[in-house]
Amino acid sequence: MVFIVCKKSRISSIYHLQAIFGSFDSVVDIKEIVCREKSYISEAEYYSNKYQIPVNSISSENCYIDLSLENFLVFKQKRISNLFHKDPFLRRVKNYQRENMLKKAISYQAGKPKSILDATAGLGRDGFICALLGQEVTMVEENKGMCILIESALKRLPNRSYFNDAKNRINVINADSSKIKLNTEDYDTIYLDPMFSTHSKSMSNKELTFLKTYIDQEQDLVNAFLKKRYKRLVVKREKSFKSESTKKENIIYKGKSINFHVFI
Repeated sequence: MVFIVCKKSRISSIYHLQAIFGSFDSVVDIKEIVCREKSYISEAEYYSNKYQIPVNSISSENCYIDLSLENFLVFKQKRISNLFHKDPFLRRVKNYQRENMLKKAISYQAGKPKSILDATAGLGRDGFICALLGQEVTMVEENKGMCILIESALKRLPNRSYFNDAKNRINVINADSSKIKLNTEDYDTIYLDPMFSTHSKSMSNKELTFLKTYIDQEQDLVNAFLKKRYKRLVVKREKSFKSESTKKENIIYKGKSINFHVFI
């Protein structure tokens, strides 16, 4: 998204940029890539060309990517990084085979890779776990800043075979997943996390605070996908969530803090 849209979200107002910063006439996203080190110039130019964002050595905006060994997305003097091989997410990576709830939700079968459309990629963490599990993952994320955080996290992974294999299974697309022209029936599973993983135990309090400030969520996205044709649709929800949809899930996999609602 150059895009975080303040629309009709039914999620608590703490997640609304509008409630925090007032009304917006346009969407919110990074305005530039800041690169101070020569060793990262080629990477900065790649993102600049792909996402049509200028590269500068000094920031002149309040929302930008600070490109370095540990990239940061900076917004209104707050910042967040995203490294798949560092804490707090590293704990999930080390134990990815124990992701039993997620495996059940996507109908995981060892040695039988499936195609996953992660339509709310966010920081790409659930999608990355799916790729480690051998699945072919298409991550769709509307926010350009988040897309760069995902791509840079993949680029900075250590040179190990299982990481390289996972990277090769991931395709990152910058688009509004409700409007992108993809045939949802081509995918074995459509995966939605409308809460953007802000309930995730693999995230620090600092990360949670940043995302609540930076991202506005669209509940309507779930309803849009429920109207599409699909083989399997998985929606990740907080345990306390009460659905207002008339369409009932076929299965609910219940965890301690989150549930996976599965529509078949």
